[in-house]
Amino acid sequence: MEETLMRIRLALTLALRDPAAAVQVQAARALERIEGVSALQHLAVTADSPDTAGALRSLYAVADIGGEKAFAILCNALQAPHAEVRATAVKLLARTKDPRVANHFIEALEDPNPDVKVLILEVLGDVREPRLLEVLLPQLQQGSGPIREAAITALGNLGDLRAVDSLLPLVTDLTPAVRERIAEALGRLGVRAAEEGKLKEITPPA
Repeated sequence: MEETLMRIRLALTLALRDPAAAVQVQAARALERIEGVSALQHLAVTADSPDTAGALRSLYAVADIGGEKAFAILCNALQAPHAEVRATAVKLLARTKDPRVANHFIEALEDPNPDVKVLILEVLGDVREPRLLEVLLPQLQQGSGPIREAAITALGNLGDLRAVDSLLPLVTDLTPAVRERIAEALGRLGVRAAEEGKLKEITPPA
């Protein structure tokens, strides 16, 4: 395998000197992809390192490279021993806009660190996955202050009108921060309800 890879790299290096510019560009891109894969193998090991700073640097490098292997490394980092590493993995995975992150974030909601859990709830609302309603609603009753507040915001961002009945009683919650989040969330859901109502009004009968 190593010999084959070495021969491919040599051929591509020679292609960098090809008189045709298009060939040079393709050769450069090919070498970049190969180096990226090689780098990922090293970064995957570093990301699991007990050295938090080193693991964080590796995760950012992995995210820059991108691709399926990078996605898998970032998902694996959701189980890292250090909360800071897990939180960074959440942020980087959210940037990918990959719909598969919903499954991984739902599993990661069991995180023992409340700050990481709040971060996951904050990004879940942007995923816009309808089945998240069942995941978010229990957080309104079971979660601590920041967790409840993050769940409320996520429900508002999710835009699922089925959440309204669970949110309305919290309008009179004793905590001002919760009431503020509820007002914002209900505003978003109200706009959604108004938009759906207008659409029904202008939709011609079948």
